[in-house]
Amino acid sequence: MIKTKEQRAAEKALMANSPMATLTLEDFLESERHKLTGKLTPVTEETFAKWKLDRISKKQAEEEAKKMKEATGRAMFEKGDWQDSDADSDDEDASWNIDAMRRETEAARARKEEERMAATLGEVTIS
Repeated sequence: MIKTKEQRAAEKALMANSPMATLTLEDFLESERHKLTGKLTPVTEETFAKWKLDRISKKQAEEEAKKMKEATGRAMFEKGDWQDSDADSDDEDASWNIDAMRRETEAARARKEEERMAATLGEVTIS
């Protein structure tokens, strides 16, 4: 927007006569403080320290929750937590008994086969 010299001079004069030009920061804050109503907590070093500690812990909790929500397999791999859990699983691998697992699997298959046979015999005899 193009302004004429007269318009600029009028704006400068208006600003010079404005109370905002002569109002100090302290006066402005004091006037705004008097506008506040309700029960207000006075700020002391102790209340501020407590508030700040609560705020920091809340932000950390939110940040951790955000990281957990956005965690991907790649991020977990790059973080390196898998190395610690892998060392624990090596001990478990040594304690596995392949023969015992094979016997349990065969027993489970035999039970399923018996149940299937019993179900098919039951259908044949009922009909």
